[in-house]
Amino acid sequence: MSGAHRNLDAPADGVPGDGVPGDGARGDFTRPPAPPGSQLTWESTVTAPTEFVPYVYTDAEVNSIQARRRTSMASVVCGGLGLLLGIVGVWGILLSIAAVVLALMARSSEHRARNLWMTGLVTGIMGCALALGWFLYVTQVVLG
Repeated sequence: MSGAHRNLDAPADGVPGDGVPGDGARGDFTRPPAPPGSQLTWESTVTAPTEFVPYVYTDAEVNSIQARRRTSMASVVCGGLGLLLGIVGVWGILLSIAAVVLALMARSSEHRARNLWMTGLVTGIMGCALALGWFLYVTQVVLG
């Protein structure tokens, strides 16, 4: 039997002292109490963790993480301005090229800022495409 229905005075399933479960321990599965004034052995104090302790970043780590996102942010800003200027004309090509270069640089060094450098890369490519479209329009249609 198991749990509260077990008769703790009755002998267990195994022969006492044979090393198999139920060797006459009569349900006492705790360690023997330590004598008063003594210390417990290290093995008897090791337990599984009882709660999750989150990692706390130091100020230096927070500053270094924020500093690593600067190239990605510069890529987003250059890409956005290049895209806006690319809508109006070919003047956004330099900012768009800068956005693509900065995004490719940030791709290898800023792994946590993937969304930022990806946005800078996409807007930079779109700005380059718009500027190239304006250039082709002006040279083929207007001047042609």
